[in-house]
Amino acid sequence: MTRATSYVVATLPALVVLGFFVWFANWIPQTRWEPPKARQITKIMSPSELAGLGKVIVRERGCLACHTIEPGTGIKGQGRGPNLANIAARRAQGVTGGPDNLVEYLIQALYEPGAYLVESYANIMPSSVQAPAKLTYEEVTASVAYLQSLGGKPTVRVGDLPRPPAEAEIARASQEEAATDVTAPEEILAKFDCLACHSMNPGEVLVGPPFEAALLKKAAAARGVSPEAYVTESIVEPRAVEADDFPKETMPDDYGKRLTAEQIYVLTRYLLEPERKK
Repeated sequence: MTRATSYVVATLPALVVLGFFVWFANWIPQTRWEPPKARQITKIMSPSELAGLGKVIVRERGCLACHTIEPGTGIKGQGRGPNLANIAARRAQGVTGGPDNLVEYLIQALYEPGAYLVESYANIMPSSVQAPAKLTYEEVTASVAYLQSLGGKPTVRVGDLPRPPAEAEIARASQEEAATDVTAPEEILAKFDCLACHSMNPGEVLVGPPFEAALLKKAAAARGVSPEAYVTESIVEPRAVEADDFPKETMPDDYGKRLTAEQIYVLTRYLLEPERKK
């Protein structure tokens, strides 16, 4: 027997076994993971339509990896989290713990799951707007509608629910960041709603003192300070001196943080001009 023949005889069984496993692996039905599909969720959708989408979202985003939907078993199913079956009916029957209102309870559970824990369950659930679920506001609304349908009737629509705390904070910070770019005095007054309480029209009095240069200078003289110092103090420390003829503690006291130094300077000069465009 030649060396080549000996080699083939020795390796043939191994090749046969390997070929069998390759065939078997390809014979098994193959599955392919795909990321969750982006869905168009709009304000015109009915609560029932949102609930239908919510049912799909709850399954796609892994909620049922911990929660179960087991009718007839109460709150304690076989999952690591509370059983979701008939959750609306259970809350309606006066289950203790968490907000009494079903929607408020569900929102708290999705945004801040650690705020209230069902007895015997650990604080393991991340916020639904964070990884791994990463639900958008619209997806949260659809999920709430679906959970309402488990033992009840969905009622929520897009726009009914509060936004996630972090998202609301980001939106507020973004608005304030955009506001710092405003440098024209008229735009500053409009951006910060100053004219809702202070009038630019001579003789007209609203909630707070009118923005009349002569009156501002008179008030500054009465305090023994320069008009510029008086106006600046009135903006950044409105509680320092409050006129007796106007409601107390009405003006926000955070303009010193929300306005830039340039904006305060521009606004002060503008308000003290004897003649200004309205």
